[in-house]
This record gives sequence, structure tokens and C-alpha cells, in this order.
Amino acid sequence: MASRKNAKPEESAVPSWRRDGVLVPDGARFYRALVENAGDIVTLLDRHSTIIYQSPAIKEVLGYGPEPFVGMSVFDGVHREDRDRLEKRFQECARSPGWASMETFRLPHRDGSWRWMEARTKNLLDDPDVGAILCISRDVTEARRLEHQLHEAERLARFGHWRWTKGAPSPVWSEGFAKILDRAMISLPTGGDWHSDIVHPEDRNELLSKFLDAFEAQETVLCVTRFLAGDGTYRHIKIHAYAEPDARNEIGALVGLAEDVTQEMLAREALQRSEAKYRLIAEQASDIIHHIAPDSSLLYMSPSVEGVLGYTPDDFMKLKGAGERVHPDDLARLSAGYREFVHERDMLRLEYRFRHKAGHYVWLETTMRAVREADGTLKEIIGMTRDMSERKKHEIDLMDARERAEAANRTKSRFLANMSHELRTPLNAIIGFSDMLKLEMFGKLGNARYLEYAQLINESGGLLLDLISDILDMSKIEAGKYELHCEPVKAEEIVEQALKLVSGRAEEGGLTTLVRISPEAANLPLIADERALKQILINLLSNAVKFTPRGGQIVVCAEAVDGGIRFRVEDTGRGIAKDHIPRLARAFEQVSSDAELSKQGTGLGLALVRSLTELHGGSILIESELGKGTCVSVNLPIVATRTMSANAAD
Repeated sequence: MASRKNAKPEESAVPSWRRDGVLVPDGARFYRALVENAGDIVTLLDRHSTIIYQSPAIKEVLGYGPEPFVGMSVFDGVHREDRDRLEKRFQECARSPGWASMETFRLPHRDGSWRWMEARTKNLLDDPDVGAILCISRDVTEARRLEHQLHEAERLARFGHWRWTKGAPSPVWSEGFAKILDRAMISLPTGGDWHSDIVHPEDRNELLSKFLDAFEAQETVLCVTRFLAGDGTYRHIKIHAYAEPDARNEIGALVGLAEDVTQEMLAREALQRSEAKYRLIAEQASDIIHHIAPDSSLLYMSPSVEGVLGYTPDDFMKLKGAGERVHPDDLARLSAGYREFVHERDMLRLEYRFRHKAGHYVWLETTMRAVREADGTLKEIIGMTRDMSERKKHEIDLMDARERAEAANRTKSRFLANMSHELRTPLNAIIGFSDMLKLEMFGKLGNARYLEYAQLINESGGLLLDLISDILDMSKIEAGKYELHCEPVKAEEIVEQALKLVSGRAEEGGLTTLVRISPEAANLPLIADERALKQILINLLSNAVKFTPRGGQIVVCAEAVDGGIRFRVEDTGRGIAKDHIPRLARAFEQVSSDAELSKQGTGLGLALVRSLTELHGGSILIESELGKGTCVSVNLPIVATRTMSANAAD
């Protein structure tokens, strides 16, 4: 065989990873640190939806570590309303290599609540470095620090030695060499073709060539070769051989050491696969992943920066004065937050605007996590940035809409209050003068028709005044300006006064009215606004009179209940369909199909009842059945708590 004097010994060290001239040692560890320090949850699934990898970020999001999820179906914890849809989409993904989608769904938190997740899924089953379906879940609020290096496989420090005398057919192996191969001494080859019997076919020529070169050129041999073990597998053996001169200073033999580095080589291969996998994950992520040195220089930028800001990773890393591209209104806040983060904090989240390559500004949300030495010295920064322009636009639109709605509501309330006050003054005069005419206080009118007209004017004015009073009360309640004047009241007196005001209409309609007040209710020390309480009962009784046909019956009840009192107005009227009941307590809502009856009201009666009741800290309940009548119950505390309803507060 020809001499190979120019050959150099092979190095067993893991080659360094370079990008654009920047040296980054241990690439797999770096890429894994990028993924496991990110706020997003990274999940790898097999084609049957079984979780084969779950990033530790899930603990910050759901309260569980990743271990319970590995081996289970990804759909086991998904909300039942989302499960069918996600299973269908997953089947489509599993059938289509390279297929990608974005889905939203809910997962349970350990505290029992549901958390919404947004996940980007891509089929990488055919990728030799991944061989799985990749799922990156977004919107993680906090993420725990992840470990920054892979655990090295446990290595056994097992050694042997050998000696190959020049001219001998094969080396002489030591017992230690046989032991690291788990072989008996007699099973080691001793013939001239020893390398064919024990060395991996792909390594034979290289190893033999190195040995021959060592004999001729006295070169040191350093290599890793696969040797056949006793169990039929190949072990990676690190060979370190050197020439041994004889008495004439000529090469008389090769002496070598052998070390089993199988576990180390397997770990190295795993690191290489892991590096490829995590690099692919980082490059497939929709968010921008970046790696920053302690001096704030940029070491890595993921390809997604081009989709967000228009720059390729290389172009962005070459940018000078990147801070100048931050919106002027955000720059001071961003700089102050970053300085504090570098010196004091482990996590920073900021929202700011950054100028796109095309010239417009993009809203960004950046989360950065500091990796520190044991003494607190900053070692590196792992960051993730996402485009939040759409979310910001929705927030701004929502704020604008809310402000417009609030302004319109304030304008409406002011208009109703002003209009009500303006109309009440002339109406009081109309009612007063018509009442004088009706009573003929200054003498006879001279014609009976005038009395009838005066009566009609008086009644119409009274109805209009009641309507305006109701509108004014509603506007005050909606504006949060309705004041309760609470004082001791007697349930029996309130019921009698309210019934007296509607008894005339009840008699005209041929209705029977009954009062049932329990002794306990009569003696309750009720503290409430007398006018508001009377208004509640008058409105309920007026509705009962209006919707109960001739010959019907109206019952007013008051009874003591736990912690308060219950007023109940029952009638044998037309009744209300169940699907219409929820509409009854809304302002200006009417559900009557009788046009004449609908014209007699504005739909404010029950709305006022509900609002005044809730102002007292109470509640109402409406029960009704078509053709059988209606029962409205008003539950009040003994002492009014003066609370506003949610609708009134809004």
C-alpha cells in the first residue's frame, strides 16, 4: 500500500457551529435552549396523536409538568367543544406531509380553569431529523427557566491495550481490550485478515491505512473505529497508537490504547440530531426567536423576521442603529426597561412599534429571558418577538367604540333628563287647570261636554306626566344618579297606598283585588325608599289591571323570607309565553300582541321595577303561563344595600 505521509490524524472533538463567521459552540444545546426558554409550548406528536415530546413551558401555562402528557393523546385534555374539530384537523395534517395550520382550543389549568391556546401545527413526519408532527402553542404569559444543555450520556471509562509487532500477522490484544468488547480472549482474531473479522466494513480500510502509515512515517494514530462486540453489535473504540522504535531506532511495533466511547458517540449523534431538530423548530416558528450576547450584540435571528419586518436574518443582523427604527414615542420606555432587565431582572416583556423595511410601523411584543451565571453575571439573552398589530388594532377599535358608546349614552341621558324636566312644568299646569275646570271651582261651565273634555285633558296629562316621570327615573338610574332616601316603612301601609291608587281602574275593569300580608311581614323593621317601593308595587298592579280581563282577580301578598321580605302580585290575566319572559324587564320592551294594550304603555314599567329593586339590593322573579296568569315576586333585604344592577352600572 502506498505511503500517506501527508495524512493528518483525525480529531474526535465535536466540530464547532459557525454562522456568518460567528462561532457558537455546541449548536444542539443552543437550539434546544432557544426552544425551551421560549414562552411558547413546543409539542411533538406521532401520527396517532400521541405526545412524544412536550416542552417544559407547559408548567407555567397549565400548572402541570410535561411528564404526565408524554405518551397520552393530545386530545385527552382538550375541551369537549373543541375536540371533534381538532381531531378532524389533525387527521388532515397527519395525511398530508408538510401540511400546516393554525388552530385555537382550550386546555385545563391545574386550578380548574380553562386556558385558551393558539397552536401552529406542521406535519414533519417525513423529515429525517424530526419524524413527528410539530405543534407550537402560543400566548404563554409566563415560562419557567429551562435547562441550557443536554444531559451527556453516562460513559464508562473502560480501557485496554494492544501491541502489533512489525511483520506479525495481527496485533496482540490484552485482556482489557477483550473485556471492553465483551469477548473471550480466544475469540479475538490472530490471522492476517484480523481486521476483516473484527472491524466494521466501513472502517477497515481507513484503520489499516492509518496503521501502515504509522509504521512507515512514525505518525501517531488517533481515530474512532467500530469493533465487533461479543453480542453482535459494534462498539465505538477510540484508538490512540504510536510507533515503538527498536534498538536500531527503526519502527519495531505499534503500541496502542483502546477506550470504549460508544456512549459518547451515541450522545454525539443524538446531539447532532437534536441540533437539526431544534434548529428546524426555531426556523419553523412563526414568532421571531433571537439570541443576544451580554454586550447586546445579536448572535442569532430566526428566519421568521422576514415575514414580520421584511428583513432577512442576515440583513437584520447587519443593521446599524436598530434602536433608531423604534417609534420615537416608545424608545425611552423600551431603553429604560432593557437597562433594568440587564442588571436586575430575569424576564422582560415590552410592547412597542418598530419600523418595517417598507417604511411603516409594526406593533411588536417582545419577551426576553436572561441566562445568568451562578454569581448573577449575565451570560446570554434568549428573546421571542411576535407581531401584535392586529391585536393592537382591535384594542384601539374597541376603545374607540366604547368611548363613542359612552358619549352617546351620556348624551341620551342628558337629553332625556332635560326633556323630562322641560315637559313636566307645562304638564303640571295643564293638569292643574284641567282639574280646576273639572271641579268647576269658579262656577258652572255651562255645558256637560266641557266637563267630559276637562276630564279627558286631565287624564291624558296625568298619563303623559307618568310617562315622563318614568323616563326621568330611568335616565337617572342609567346615569347612576338615582338616590335612595331610606327610612323605616311598614309593608302593610305601602301595599294599601299602592292598591288605593289603582283600585279605581280595577273596579272599572270588573276586577277583584285581595290583600294577604303575613303577621311576620307586617312586623318586619323594613328600611327602604318609600317612594321607590310604592312605585314598584304601583307598576306591578297597573300591569296586572291592564292585562287581566273582566271578572279576573288580582292578589297582593307580602311575606317574610330569610333575611328580608317578598312582595308578590298575582293575576289571572292573559299570561306570557316563556320565551318572552326574559325580555320583560328590559326598557321599552313590550310583548303583548294586543295593539290597544301595547299603546297604553311604553315598556318602562317592569324595567323600573327591576332597577329600583336592584338599587335596594333585591331581585325579581317573573313566572307566567299563557291563559293562566302571571306572578311577579320582588325580594328585598330588610335594609336596602343601595347597589346598582350590572346594566345600570354599565
